Amino acid sequence: MKRFDANLSPGQLKEKILDAADKRFKVLGFKKTSMAEIANDLGMSTANLYRYFPSKVDIAEGFAIRCFVEKEQGLAKVVEKAQLSGIESLKSFAVALLHFNYKQLQDYPAINDIIAALCAEKPSLVERKRMGELELIKIILQKGQEIDGWVFDDINLTGRAILASWVMFTTPTFMQLNTLEELEALLESLMDITINGLQPRT
Repeated sequence: MKRFDANLSPGQLKEKILDAADKRFKVLGFKKTSMAEIANDLGMSTANLYRYFPSKVDIAEGFAIRCFVEKEQGLAKVVEKAQLSGIESLKSFAVALLHFNYKQLQDYPAINDIIAALCAEKPSLVERKRMGELELIKIILQKGQEIDGWVFDDINLTGRAILASWVMFTTPTFMQLNTLEELEALLESLMDITINGLQPRT
């Protein structure tokens, strides 16, 4: 059994717990991973683990938030590229989001189990994910309005509609039915339709 490092701060220990859970989720999936196994991997008692995360779903929530932050930081870099037009930014953003989600699906074949548990017990987390992506989309829409003359009435509604149209590229249940190349081709076609709909009418 691994020896527990008692010198870690609570924040460091939580990160270690998430790292251990990450490894288990990749190999066994969420359902087949137990709190006792995660504790054992860290050399700590299960009772001590519950002090930091009251349930396995709470660990999944911490894991998901960490993934959200990683994803949003990567997407923000795309949005922040000043030399890109609104069209280029939206296309780059969509492709980057697809690639991130596809890699997650490859790394965690049973990721649907985590998603189902979080949707059932942590619905506010789903809203957190949606809002993080929406705020970045809104920045792109504003850029497109200023540079490319995009036309839309409500930036929030338009951003939400765009995200809704990408469900096939963000939901593991649908993504696993296609190869990455097939998804890229479908996304490119959808992006052309989306951008055409944002162009000013003459």
